[in-house]
Amino acid sequence: MKVEEYLRQNQNSIKEQCQTIADSGSNAIVTVKENHEDYIHQVNTVEQFTEAIPDDKFFKKMRDGITNAVLNKVIPVVIFEGQKARITSLSDYFEDSE
Repeated sequence: MKVEEYLRQNQNSIKEQCQTIADSGSNAIVTVKENHEDYIHQVNTVEQFTEAIPDDKFFKKMRDGITNAVLNKVIPVVIFEGQKARITSLSDYFEDSE
C-alpha cells in the first residue's frame, strides 16, 4: 500500500481528529509512519510536534515547512518512510467536501 492510499482510506478518521484539535483552538498536524507493509498515523497539535523535535539546523527545513503550512491555513502532513521524512499538506490528498 502507498501512503496516498492509506491517507484516503483513513480520511474520515483523520478529518475528525483534526477537527477535534481545531475545535480546541490549536493547529493540527498529521504524522504518517511506515510500519512494515502498512502505515500508521497520529494527529497532534503543531505545538506538541515541534516541541518534540530539536531546534537545530538539521530540522530547520521541517520547521519552516510546518510554519508555512500553518500560515497558509492547511494541515501539514509529515510522512516518515525509512530514513526519510517529507512534508505535504492534507489538502493534497483530500477533496474538500464543503
